[in-house]
Amino acid sequence: MLDTLSSLIPVVMLFGAVAAAPAAELAVWEARLPAQSRGLTLQKSPDSVWRIETTANGAVVRLKPADNWFTRAPYVFAIADGVATSPVVWLSVEFLDQGYGLIGISPSVHERDQWGIARVNSGQVRKAVFRYDRAALSNTVRVEGLDYLRAVRLLSEQPVIEPVPLVKPAIDFKSNTQRVTTAAGEELSPDHVKDAPAHLRNRLPLVRALGFNGVESYVKWGLIEREPGVFDWSFYDSVVDELERHGVKWFPMLVVGSGYALPKWFFDSKDNVRFKCLEHGLEDDTQSIFYPAQAKYAQRFLIEFGKHYGNRKGLLGIRLGPSGDYGEAQYPAKGPGFGFRSAHNHIGYWAGDEYAPRSLQTFLRGVYPDVSRLNKAWESQYGSFDEVKPFLPYLTENRRKRVDFGTWYMDEMSKWCEKWAIWSREALPNAVIHQSSGGWGPVEIGTDYSYQAKSMSKVKGGMRLTNESDNFPDNFTITRMASSAARYYGAALGYEPGGYASKRGVMARLFNAFTTNAEHLFYYLFNLTDNDYAVEAWIKYGNLMDQRSRPVIEVATLYPDASIKLNDELVRYRWGSNYFQMARALRVETDYDYAGEQMVLDGALDKYKVLVFLWGPYTEKAVLERIDAWVRKGGTVIMPRQHRGYMQTVEGDGSITGRWIGGQTGKGKVIVYHGDAIPAEFYAEFVADELRKMPDLHPGIKDALRMTRTPGVYWSVLESGKIAMLNFSNHPGTIRLAGAKAGAPVTIPPYEIALR
Repeated sequence: MLDTLSSLIPVVMLFGAVAAAPAAELAVWEARLPAQSRGLTLQKSPDSVWRIETTANGAVVRLKPADNWFTRAPYVFAIADGVATSPVVWLSVEFLDQGYGLIGISPSVHERDQWGIARVNSGQVRKAVFRYDRAALSNTVRVEGLDYLRAVRLLSEQPVIEPVPLVKPAIDFKSNTQRVTTAAGEELSPDHVKDAPAHLRNRLPLVRALGFNGVESYVKWGLIEREPGVFDWSFYDSVVDELERHGVKWFPMLVVGSGYALPKWFFDSKDNVRFKCLEHGLEDDTQSIFYPAQAKYAQRFLIEFGKHYGNRKGLLGIRLGPSGDYGEAQYPAKGPGFGFRSAHNHIGYWAGDEYAPRSLQTFLRGVYPDVSRLNKAWESQYGSFDEVKPFLPYLTENRRKRVDFGTWYMDEMSKWCEKWAIWSREALPNAVIHQSSGGWGPVEIGTDYSYQAKSMSKVKGGMRLTNESDNFPDNFTITRMASSAARYYGAALGYEPGGYASKRGVMARLFNAFTTNAEHLFYYLFNLTDNDYAVEAWIKYGNLMDQRSRPVIEVATLYPDASIKLNDELVRYRWGSNYFQMARALRVETDYDYAGEQMVLDGALDKYKVLVFLWGPYTEKAVLERIDAWVRKGGTVIMPRQHRGYMQTVEGDGSITGRWIGGQTGKGKVIVYHGDAIPAEFYAEFVADELRKMPDLHPGIKDALRMTRTPGVYWSVLESGKIAMLNFSNHPGTIRLAGAKAGAPVTIPPYEIALR
């Protein structure tokens, strides 16, 4: 390892008079003598506020962080006309390496044309180097992600390039968790593949320094089996080799059926049977799960991967990519087609290919003894099951017909993903395996979280949720069905953001993970590095993953699977659906689980003391009967009167809730809210007030319900005996705990966490 830059430069250069410029130096700006700069001027602006400070390593420029959560403040240098005279120009950025981050430059350059951009808190004086073609260099250069700038130089010749020092990780994790990020450029497109070695070189020192133990990369079928039956793993071997040299392991995502991942020979073959939408009759490039021959290619790929990497010590685990646009366990929604071309792609019903009708007919034969029973339920006149074809469910008024279609459509995706899980476990008997559980619950997406949790538990695997946002209430509402099911069925749990994140998102997702006992937490590296606040928050709080715990939860809400199949508002309004509106409002008041209809049928209500109905007037008869039996044994239901009356079966039978209203609840209790459930805040307050009256709730939950707190503070009681609190607001949060051991008030900075 090379010594620090300060030991290589004469002292007179660092602290004394200006030395003669090297022959290759075209322009220079130095914090110690800014007035004597040549060809470069450091500018000030509302988004670039800086001052010069003196440190033990000489003068540096300190930059005020950005005044919002989502960007980085820049140093902005003006370049004098006529300075960049050579065909290739090298930009050298000299800095004191304190703190953690990734230096960015604009105009941008390829990864292979930058070196030393990782800040790893080594305490050394270092430099980042960028190579420009002269034509690509504008008259201003912006430098971001840097706290202690010493000098900037434009050179006509390549300067000495020093490796980034490998430092001790900033967080000393004790527990066996998978903390995964990106460093290889995703390998999604040919350009990413070309730049992958440089991505690794530039980012792995920071990945290691931040305490991550795994790096994800996408393993595309088309990059491996370029000719039928010939598997070339050399590219990914080089990735794993580089990871192991940095003491980091590999957590790849295996993608076979998605359009962009296909080999050309397969795309041109007769087995290229693609999803076709019912809305337009047009094909996407992702492979149809209804075509039986797809299975042999997926299974073969997983077997070959297991042969090559199954015994590799550098393998931390794998993520499955069975379908979807980027390998998610779902139907197409958006994303690239073959060769990254634009493809017909949207949220919709992808059951228009010639093989889908056979699947639907087989499903219906398993539900109905004969076609006459089907016709009675559907109010139809089919002569045989063979006449039934997939249809757009929102075009029918028959509730049973629509629910049956939704169940078939979601089950087919679940069964396909379960096959992938089984094949993967056979190929990798000892590996960590996670399913890629995407979406947020609509039928069109096809993700049945209860089904996936059950299937992954069978293979001792887990689910990684791929849908988190930058907002904690949203994260809760769209992930709680999966986390509730995973904890109930015994599947491992992991989380991934759907895209950009700030400190807000980094902390919200960390809170979501350690308070649901997640063993896997994934961040895109840019979630941490592309703003001025997230890295410091991760360094301060990341080791909360060592205190992860199952939550103490005695309240559940009924997740309305049948009502969702009867109403497409979850697609039309995305996270603004009535159910999610009410779920967000209730999360302000208390922590709770979702109990999906399959969970109810499998006995999950025995875990809870209270079941809250939020939205959805319909459920299956068997589900309502199980709830009734639970109430009669002593359970409590809280429900609103909805615009269609109280909860009823899909066929419209409301006799069970009618008996509840009449007082027939056995040992249990049914509490009715007589107001309008929308706005949701009123109903949520009513539920919280009723919970505070219940003497038999867990003491920690009772204390949490009685605490006083400023708006934006969320809590979770943990089986570890602690209470976790997240202040998800722009202002400091103050909490006064209830109970005999409450102690002094707790103050939490904006978007930070306290554990008591």
